[in-house]
Parts: sequence; C-alpha cells; structure tokens
Amino acid sequence: MSRGTTKDRLPDGQLRFGFMWLSSPTPTATSKAVADRNPDSLDPASQIDLARRVEDIGMDYVFFADGYITHGENSARIGHAQPHISAPIYAPVVMAATQHIGVVTTMHTRYLSPGVIARLGANLDALSGGRWGWNIVPGWKTPEAELLGAPTDTDHDLRYKITTEAVEAVKTLWASRGEHVEFHGEYHDLRGSLIGPHIEQQPWPCLFNAGVSAAGQQLIAETCDFAFTPLPDDYSKVRRTVESLAERTEAAGRDPLDVNMAGAVGVLLGKTDTEAQEKFSWVRDSLDMGAARDIATELMGGSETYQENYEGEFDDIARTLGLACGSKVLVGSPETVAGQLLDLHRETGVRGFMFLPVMYEAEQIELMGEVFPYLEKANVWTPPAERGWSW
Repeated sequence: MSRGTTKDRLPDGQLRFGFMWLSSPTPTATSKAVADRNPDSLDPASQIDLARRVEDIGMDYVFFADGYITHGENSARIGHAQPHISAPIYAPVVMAATQHIGVVTTMHTRYLSPGVIARLGANLDALSGGRWGWNIVPGWKTPEAELLGAPTDTDHDLRYKITTEAVEAVKTLWASRGEHVEFHGEYHDLRGSLIGPHIEQQPWPCLFNAGVSAAGQQLIAETCDFAFTPLPDDYSKVRRTVESLAERTEAAGRDPLDVNMAGAVGVLLGKTDTEAQEKFSWVRDSLDMGAARDIATELMGGSETYQENYEGEFDDIARTLGLACGSKVLVGSPETVAGQLLDLHRETGVRGFMFLPVMYEAEQIELMGEVFPYLEKANVWTPPAERGWSW
C-alpha cells in the first residue's frame, strides 16, 4: 500500500478537477454499447491501470459514487451502475496504485452509524497517507432504506438535520484519537474509545456534499470543503447556487474560498472536434431509453437537486439524464473542451469540475490530460505537483 502524500487544504481560487470513478460497466451513460467498450470495472488490474493514468494526467481526486440498489431492471440489463463496486472496499485498490491523488468515497449517514463511518474513514485516510475524502450522503431513497432496515419516514430537511449531527459525532470521534468520547445528541448517543489507526489529515479528512437545497447548502457552508452539482444548460441557476453558498459560508464565519463548488460535467473528447462529435452521436444513438426512464423516475422522484434543475417532458428529461446523469456534456478536441470549461468557470463562478467520462477508454483519459495545459496558460489551473498535491 502506497502511503502517499498528505493532501492539505489550499484555498487559492485555482480550479480543481475530480474524476467520477468507473464503479460499474457504464456509470455515466445508459448504453450497453458503451459498457462493452469500457474497461472491466470488476478487474483490479484494469482499476490499477486507470488509477495511474488519471493521476498522471493531473487530476486532483477520484470520486466513488455508491448505492445499494439497482436503478431498475433495464439499467441492470445494460450494466448501468450494475454491478456496482462498493466504495470503501475498492478505494484501497486505487490508493495502492497511486501516491498523490485524492480518493473520495461515498458513505450514507442514514445507513451507517457515526462510529462505523469514523472507523472506516480513519482506516482509509491512514492507508492512503492522508488522501481520503468523505462524500457525505444523507440517503434519500426509500427502497434503500427498506432494504437496509433504516427509517423510511424522514423528510428532506430532517434527513439533513440528522446528517449534520452525524457529521459532528464523526468529527468528535476523529478528534479524540482514541481517547474516551461522550457525544449526546438528539439523534445520536455514543460513548467510548475508538480503536486506531487515526486520521492523518488535520483537523479531519476532506468533506464533500452535493446538496443545493437550503438545508444542503447550510451543511456545506458550515462543514464541508467541496460542494458539487450537476451543470444544466441554464447557467443562471448554477450562478445563483454558487452565490448563495458563498453567502452562507461567509455567514458561518468561513472564507468563501474554503468551499470549492465543483460542477459535474460529462466529457467526450476527440483529437479533432469532428472526431469528438462523431463519437458523441454514436453514444447518443446507443442510449437505452428504458434504462434512461428508470434513472429519471428515480432521480426526479426523490432528489430535490434534480427536481430543481430539470423541467419539461418526461422523455426529454430521461434522455438528458441518460447521458452524464443530466450534466452538460463537453464535446470536442482538448482545446475546444478547455475553452468550454473556461466559459463555464467565468459564467457560473464554479471553481472546479468533476469529470463524468462518457467513455473510459485509455485514449479518452490521455486526451483529458491534454486539456490542462490550455487552462494553465489561462492562469486558472496550476499542476498539482506545483501546489503540493493540495485539495
């Protein structure tokens, strides 16, 4: 296991980049044709090769989304997020293959107790040498709660209230470094000493959340280092979210630069714009609408983030969500995509991007690496090695 380079916070205003991990045959497109061309998501050798490529091109972190149920029989049929590797289980494979890149795993406060999250997180942070991040998810899917025996009668704001307290309990356990802890909250009550290893990052590992609701933004403003949101075509919605989060962060007594709002964007590159557009047309034509409708039904039925961002006829929404989970898809040569990123940065105020690769072939990863020099030339990005591999 590579101990790695501890990632410190550096709120410098420069862009940061994340990479949605290949946790299933096709995590970002409801397409069996794409699944057949992607590397094998269950093969450790493929995961190791991908991890090294992603670190080498200059990404700041990889991001493991996670869940417990399928999106429906059509999604399962084509390999869209099914089978899905467990984030805390497979993250050490990426950690062992790399030295500097951050590794962010999703863990749900609705299904895992603060003690379990604190224990798993401390192990992942110690094994990576201080490179782990926690994507905090309250857990909003009723079928997941039913499967795991969790309460199903909690509304959105209550879930965030419970989650906020859970995060404080986890932080308390991390800060104790094995000393006796007493935490008595409204929803969590615990006492005792947590066995080591203990966290490497101080005061705690990097925290992520995807909330755009008032309750979600408040959690992020008070607690998190990164927020992320899908980037729909209406940039004004994103700009309002960015500005609202900055105001909340400042009101919480923090510098707005302490929270990096990252926009999730689909990315499909070619050596030329024409080649990229041809690939995009092929992927779009290969989308399975049954699977797209499954994911749209799920996301639009329970996520305020998606309800806030997407309107219109159901099939139009489904087609949008079937590709890059509804985020804007950047298509073109590395130079063209760099220009699109610069436009998004300037028009929305986001200071980072989470790439959702439409395809995970080695050529796509290499072309992503060719985007960064254009951003460096524009003075919005600094190579990770030059800033100490910081978050």
